Amino acid sequence: MTAVALMPIAEEADAAVAYAEGTVSWNIKMMLMTQGKSQTALADALGVQRAAISKKIRGSVSWSLADLVRAADFLDTDISALLDDSLMKQLQGMSNRKATDDTLVASGELLRLGLNQRPSD
Repeated sequence: MTAVALMPIAEEADAAVAYAEGTVSWNIKMMLMTQGKSQTALADALGVQRAAISKKIRGSVSWSLADLVRAADFLDTDISALLDDSLMKQLQGMSNRKATDDTLVASGELLRLGLNQRPSD
């Protein structure tokens, strides 16, 4: 019975780990792009092959604590910045925005550009 009670806790922990790893990967990818650094250069700094970095960023391989320390050093930041999900959440929120009265879709500007217009339209 104890094992059954622990299952939701373990699943929540697994979900939290997956979210944290996804956040780290997203932040590293964004920092590499904004700083003009390559995954190959990051691989050299971590002492791994470029394919390993690609797998870590895609989420097929987990980031180790040593990887995070070295990546943060390479990107001139700290580990807490790699774990910070605020920018990722902000950008996701922007992409999920619904049409409101002040958008082109809601105001009808884009609705008039239908694909099935007759020549007289």
